[in-house]
Amino acid sequence: MKKLIVMMLILLPLLSCKEDLQMEPEEVVDAFVEAFENRDASMMVSYVSEGEISGLEQFVEEVKSSSNPNRLLAMADIELSASEIRNLNAKTLYILSYEASWERMERTGIADMDIEYTIRSSRISGDSAYVEVTRRMIDTEETNIWVLLSEDGLWKLDSYKGI
Repeated sequence: MKKLIVMMLILLPLLSCKEDLQMEPEEVVDAFVEAFENRDASMMVSYVSEGEISGLEQFVEEVKSSSNPNRLLAMADIELSASEIRNLNAKTLYILSYEASWERMERTGIADMDIEYTIRSSRISGDSAYVEVTRRMIDTEETNIWVLLSEDGLWKLDSYKGI
């Protein structure tokens, strides 16, 4: 009985912490955009759904089976060693793609553009959420709907445009 009470005293705070970490769809979008602005691709990927990430699995397999894998990766400005290619997975490719795009932005001088993201509205329908996001840069404004899915009780981006 004492063991059960001790276990409960240890586990209850941990379980309540998990609830504190759950974010609303708008908060996930905001955190994703903040990670983008901070150029933290690993953090960005933590907010992306498994389905979105797994969309790169076929390309990863093509890279791994190619006689010239870096030729395929060059399309995304990525170059890897043979051992890095052997260990490549969709999540890592996702991260590398964002890092390469930031480097490309630096080279072309568009990295310093003042881009502003605004969350307009959101709605939840079952295990899906839809967040309206407006991106302003220079003299243009574009509004898109970002789709989030609930995965293990956490909202994850499944489709987004404008980053």
